[in-house]
Amino acid sequence: MAYPWPGNVRELHNCIERAVALARYDQITVADLPDKVQHHRPSYVVVAGDDPSELISLEEMERRYILRVLEAVAGNKTLAAQILKMGRKTLYRKLEHYGAS
Repeated sequence: MAYPWPGNVRELHNCIERAVALARYDQITVADLPDKVQHHRPSYVVVAGDDPSELISLEEMERRYILRVLEAVAGNKTLAAQILKMGRKTLYRKLEHYGAS
């Protein structure tokens, strides 16, 4: 349910068509979907409450947010840099620092 379907209806259509063709049983299950859909994990940025043990560093919050923006724009780094109001080179440096080039 949380998968963003970056290819829109066409991607959803192809995914379901594939699942129907390859389904092992009478009903489509999660196991019949492509790996990227099965293992998708949304990367929400959540600011924890009052418990200090739940708080994350500013660097980690920035990393999660940058990766979330990239996911939302289907990996378009130029568009992500514009949304983040930073230069493309800065974005590339940060991604390299995070090991997420």
